[in-house]
Amino acid sequence: MSQRDYILRIAEEFGRALAQVLYNRQIKDYAAAHKLIDELCKQAFGMGIGFMRSVPEETLLSIFTSFDTLDTEKCWLLAIFLKAEGDIYQDQGNTSESYYSYIRSLNLILEVLLLDTTHSSKVVVPELEDLLSILSDYELPTKTKLLLFQYLDHADMYAKAEGLLLEMLKEDDPDGIIFTHGFSFYQRLKGKSDAELRAGNFSREEIIDGLAQLKKLQS
Repeated sequence: MSQRDYILRIAEEFGRALAQVLYNRQIKDYAAAHKLIDELCKQAFGMGIGFMRSVPEETLLSIFTSFDTLDTEKCWLLAIFLKAEGDIYQDQGNTSESYYSYIRSLNLILEVLLLDTTHSSKVVVPELEDLLSILSDYELPTKTKLLLFQYLDHADMYAKAEGLLLEMLKEDDPDGIIFTHGFSFYQRLKGKSDAELRAGNFSREEIIDGLAQLKKLQS
């Protein structure tokens, strides 16, 4: 199911309730807004929003996985609920709680987009752009940066992917995970045509330079 299908399904099943959440925010009835989000979460998943936000992400993804297939629709729906919860906390001035809700929402959206074979750099994902804008003044966790890097690569946005990779390479990488992702990234791009690289605002010279930088870091 495509990202557009998720949105249409959510609008059909939960649009009115989410509009009520927005109304409660507007009249500053934050308790009612939080309660409604929790009720929606229990209705959709059988568990409250607090549990869905606090359980380890690996556990959460396993809950949504059946026969090795991630239920991307449920992931997208939960991401919308978490974004709404983050907005409520933001209205309340509770930036710490809003940050964690937004990060989990962003991670879930990236997990879904990485499985979307219909997506390309020409398609704008409003939910993703909105979260990235909200979180632009914050430092993203390494896990989130890696997911975002993989997404940018997946969507053929090679220049943006490299920019994020170079940023991550300045950070501690004790397990070599970032280095491994970077090496695989450049090796994979070597197999792309010049036209494909240009479409991603990239060049063969940048691949050579990138691999050279990685070798320097390795030495």
